[in-house]
Amino acid sequence: MRGVPHVGQVPGDAAGRQYVVVRHGEGLALWLLPRDEGRASDAQQAARERNARREVEEALARTEQTVSALREAEERYRLATRATHDVLWDWHFGTDRVRWDPGTGDAFGHATAVLDHQLGWWGARVHDDDRFRVVDKLVDFVASTGDVWKDEYRFQRADGSWAHVLDRGVLARDDEGRPVRMIGSMMDVTERTRELASMVEEARFRERFIGILGHDLRNPLNAIVLSARAQKRRGPLECTPEQHRQHAQRIESSATRMGNMIADLLDLTRARLAGGIPLRKGPMDLGVVCQQVVDELSAAYPERAIAVDVDGKAEGEWDAERLAQVLSNLVGNALEHGTPEAPVFLRCWAKGDHQVLEVQNPGTPIPEELRERLFDPFRQGEGEREQSRRNAGLGLGLFIVKEIVQAHGGIVEVASSEKDGTTFTVKLPRPPRPKVKAKASRGRTRTA
Repeated sequence: MRGVPHVGQVPGDAAGRQYVVVRHGEGLALWLLPRDEGRASDAQQAARERNARREVEEALARTEQTVSALREAEERYRLATRATHDVLWDWHFGTDRVRWDPGTGDAFGHATAVLDHQLGWWGARVHDDDRFRVVDKLVDFVASTGDVWKDEYRFQRADGSWAHVLDRGVLARDDEGRPVRMIGSMMDVTERTRELASMVEEARFRERFIGILGHDLRNPLNAIVLSARAQKRRGPLECTPEQHRQHAQRIESSATRMGNMIADLLDLTRARLAGGIPLRKGPMDLGVVCQQVVDELSAAYPERAIAVDVDGKAEGEWDAERLAQVLSNLVGNALEHGTPEAPVFLRCWAKGDHQVLEVQNPGTPIPEELRERLFDPFRQGEGEREQSRRNAGLGLGLFIVKEIVQAHGGIVEVASSEKDGTTFTVKLPRPPRPKVKAKASRGRTRTA
């Protein structure tokens, strides 16, 4: 028995035989000792007990070190996921279940208690417009020989909103190349996506702005210069009165067009850089403004019919000049793009605590994909509508309309169909306002 590592000794049996527990391979064994070996001295017994205690203490220390290392690793993992805002996931192919990191609640609001570990729970929260693309690419990846997958898509938060996410995963395969497990992380990149889109839009804006300065404003300026040169070259004695009139008219119309462009650019700059278009509010009658705008446009379009209907009181505190700009733009667009033989309708009425303005024209409806961007700056129809002799502007009209209406705390909407044509509706807040002396034709329809 010498040289055999002892673990402990057990009491003898009735026959006086002694046993000892020893290590044997990976386990323990019970050995029968000769009678003389079973009798240990007190010193030997104490030494064995000390050795046993030391082994137990060392085992406990190793266990404590292991537990401490696991705690540190878990803390690093938790801090890393918080720092990167990543959500970790673990997909087991054998069960087709996904284990989600508890950080899913912090990142997207989904409580751990309601997380469904079936893969379908994730798929149902991928945006409809992204789902087939993302799932098809994931299926193709798993069937391939690759080991790293990455995609971007929109993922639904618990509150119903959508986050842009960057999802990445590493695929583990068995010895035969079959997928067994995939571990990955989902990062919320909504802010980055928004900033990137803003940068792209800003670059386009600068490019368009430079184009305006280099082209759109140069055209009327060239017309002014050429007319002035022709007048100067011929002299007052060589030009007929009609030629004088033509040169003067061309200079005036070109200067007016430049003035309108510059005014639009100033409004655009105010809207983008100064926090919105400034207003000068005061007591006014919106019915009077409607009639003034119709009179001006009727003179510019004598061949067109404009029907104006002001129902009830239209008094309030708004910016009369800016709202005239809104109506002139909307009615002018209706005249440009509506059916030439059909009248354009301008209606004004009170509804609850709002004043409603409506401009409607029959004609070809605006395509839905264009309606979504109709109020963006520099939109001129993109081939759907031709620019006319009057509407050779910058594509800022409807953008400025929206900014003016929003500056008043109102909203502007557009509806368009084959049956009803196109209708722009403006709703302005209308709390009780001081009465004004100006009067307008109310309760009847007038065709200009």
